Amino acid sequence: MNNLNQLCPRGKAFWSCSGGKLCDGIPSMEKDRQQELKALIDGGLFVRAERLARELELHDQSQDLQRKALWQMAAVNRNMPGTKKLAEMYNLSKAEVITTLREILNSQKGDRENRTLEPCYDQYTGQYLPFEEWLNQLSKRWEKIGKD
Repeated sequence: MNNLNQLCPRGKAFWSCSGGKLCDGIPSMEKDRQQELKALIDGGLFVRAERLARELELHDQSQDLQRKALWQMAAVNRNMPGTKKLAEMYNLSKAEVITTLREILNSQKGDRENRTLEPCYDQYTGQYLPFEEWLNQLSKRWEKIGKD
């Protein structure tokens, strides 16, 4: 049997699999999910993207997306309950969350264009806090978050 008549994973001959082009060997459903993952990442929907990456067993990408989701929830949204909830979903301790956020913070400090680190109103203190101070508040309030 020559190459063109062999079956691809979708059960079609390689040649007929995709309109006369050689089959790439990825089932169409998985391809759709890969495209969905890319769209979620491009749209900044990191929590949903992480869940999909985990379902697709993309462990390295899942961990990277966890970091992005934590950063987005903490630094961009300044949402303490949401940050703690994500930590629980990802089985991360308070120390792991604070360490991760500080690492990302340190990598972004030199970027003067980054408005995420600028002071933002904090509902708990009633003050405008730069992200670093907000992170200190998160650490102090961790045990109380969600019990207010």
